[in-house]
Amino acid sequence: MDNTALSGVRAFLFDLDGTVTRDGRVPARSLAAMERLQAAGLLTLAVTGRPAGWCDLIARWWPVDAVIGENGAFCFARRDDNRIDRDWFFETTPTERATLVAIAEDTLRLAPGLAASADNAWRVCDIAVDFTEDVTGPTLDDAERVRRHFEAAGACAKTSSIHVNAWFGEHDKKTTACTVLADRFGITAERQAAEVAYIGDAPNDEPMFAAFPLSFGVAGVRRFLPHMSAHPADIATGDGADGFVEIAERLLEARAA
Repeated sequence: MDNTALSGVRAFLFDLDGTVTRDGRVPARSLAAMERLQAAGLLTLAVTGRPAGWCDLIARWWPVDAVIGENGAFCFARRDDNRIDRDWFFETTPTERATLVAIAEDTLRLAPGLAASADNAWRVCDIAVDFTEDVTGPTLDDAERVRRHFEAAGACAKTSSIHVNAWFGEHDKKTTACTVLADRFGITAERQAAEVAYIGDAPNDEPMFAAFPLSFGVAGVRRFLPHMSAHPADIATGDGADGFVEIAERLLEARAA
């Protein structure tokens, strides 16, 4: 994609884990890139599988206009007065939550080393099984077995670079992102293809890669491509935060030109 294609971008949406992080942390260069994007007039929206508890802090403290969390369950957005609006698009009933927990516990037998995600206590709508964040041993093939087990039990499930997330409902990153872009930021469905760019790194970004022609992957997405039917249109040279900053700089260059 050249500067002409990128010059009309108004909103840059991005995954978090494996995309703005490096070695499990968010380096200063990622946050600085978000600040430069906002200063140049671009909207910055984090779109993640991370839990509501984390997203509340991100919405308050990070240089983002909004954060969509738990793979599309909600959006926390900053208002002009710097207070936070919390829009819940899907909620899980206590019965559904108990069912998700039971299915997740059952998946742990599928491979040695699988574990319940350490951030489950801060989740409202979904559940996560850890296959690489705080555990060692499980493979991507093991994660895919977990995903299929959730789906066989009637849940929606997506594999990220660290977790398998599962929930009840028809939402995903794309459905909520498109709604938020139109209703909160005035980027209508007809304009989103030309005015929205996205960057991610894993199969749970697949709906976003399919929805937005101006889509990017960091270099690490290559290991997941055989497991995905929708791929990013372009892949950065750098991985993780390096790739995120690389693409942010491309957007800034296109806007300046």
